[in-house]
Amino acid sequence: MHLAGTKNLELLSIILSWNRSELLEKTIRSYLETVSVPHRLVVVDNASDPTTIECIKSLQDQYKFKVKFLRKNVGGNAFNIVLDEEDVDLFKFVHFSENDVEYLPGWDLDLISKFASFPELGQLSPFSPYPEKGKGEVWTPKRARKVCRENKTVYMARTVGTTCVVRKEIIQNGLRWRTHRRGFLLPKDRHFSIQIKKLGWRVAWNDRYVATNWGHNIKSFQENPDYYVQNYNSKKVKIKGFQKRLRKEGYQLIEKDDGSYDIKPMDKKNE
Repeated sequence: MHLAGTKNLELLSIILSWNRSELLEKTIRSYLETVSVPHRLVVVDNASDPTTIECIKSLQDQYKFKVKFLRKNVGGNAFNIVLDEEDVDLFKFVHFSENDVEYLPGWDLDLISKFASFPELGQLSPFSPYPEKGKGEVWTPKRARKVCRENKTVYMARTVGTTCVVRKEIIQNGLRWRTHRRGFLLPKDRHFSIQIKKLGWRVAWNDRYVATNWGHNIKSFQENPDYYVQNYNSKKVKIKGFQKRLRKEGYQLIEKDDGSYDIKPMDKKNE
């Protein structure tokens, strides 16, 4: 449940919402049903469709968290709007979340404990650098260096993704998110990590998944292929990057006569 008090708050969590109501609901519910430290949750919505707006309002009535509805999609800058309105001094850590994550029990305590063991750590992902292929995750392993200390392990890396926990000092130092301006207005997660390192901190992946990354899952891809095509066209790699990613895992992106897309296993493409 949302904790509204102002003393001894551990975590300011900001969930970035933009359409995809089913995944958003999974993200919000799993967060609120698993978070165990004193916290404040703010859901910031980037001018989503009516279905998503109603989903947020229904969940807000049930769980009583804070919501900010924006009149237009400002991409990753939505994080900054919340950061500038909230008193970051009240918290020890700031947690940024995309809208396609399922949080698992103990995720918050696991991540927060790593910052005590690794005082040089500024940013930590809830994912490991090794994809959960058994759950259908379609992602490539990331280059990272395993570091163990006090019976805890992280994987130091160059950059990590948008969903992460950072020390409040980084935000107090003025760091804010930037946004890709082409197509979908996606947060520039790479830039964010690089800036954290320029401030003298390290960034890392966790040693295990404490949240399921449905945004990289073949099930999500197949349920909404057109969304992911547009998503990749917003990135530097474009649609070819998405096709390459799928082929590596044995899937093919198929454009249909009406211009929409389908994703099927490569061995069934001629059926």
